[in-house]
Amino acid sequence: MRKEIKTNVEAHKLANELLFGQPDTVEQHNEFHINWTFPTTFEGIEMECKSLLDRVIFDDVNKHIILIDIKTTVDVNDFAHSIDQFDYYRQLAYYWAAIHWYYFYIKGITLEEYTYSTYIIAIQNNGSNEVKAFRMDSEIIESKLKIISDTLQKIAWHKVNNSWDHSKEYYLGDGSEPI
Repeated sequence: MRKEIKTNVEAHKLANELLFGQPDTVEQHNEFHINWTFPTTFEGIEMECKSLLDRVIFDDVNKHIILIDIKTTVDVNDFAHSIDQFDYYRQLAYYWAAIHWYYFYIKGITLEEYTYSTYIIAIQNNGSNEVKAFRMDSEIIESKLKIISDTLQKIAWHKVNNSWDHSKEYYLGDGSEPI
């Protein structure tokens, strides 16, 4: 099965390029682990985060970064449903936050002049092992950053107040829970 998947990936124009066809001038990582922090509105409180990126390509010469996530699915032709169901855009936004942190705090580089590309390579896992590559919409990814920020701010509030049994809104409001 793994041999067939590899053959199918190599036969796919974009998947092959993203996984095997990068020039030696780029820095590329598989299963790239980033431990990072997210600042909060609470003085001195940063949320500790970690990310494991399936594949990332740093091209500092051309100032371009490519993030690649690999997913298995029962139907590559209906993968848009999986993207919505599992909110993969939110996951990718979280990874981009980690990449920005990594560049700023580890490499000492801001990414203002960089361009980005994000792809999911989907592999059908029900026998055909068909491969498709999907370019993810950067505007949707950016829109998910607010959800991540809001969530981490709420977690920080709970951490500071040591109140974990209910939502922040419960404690600050009339006792009702938001849906």
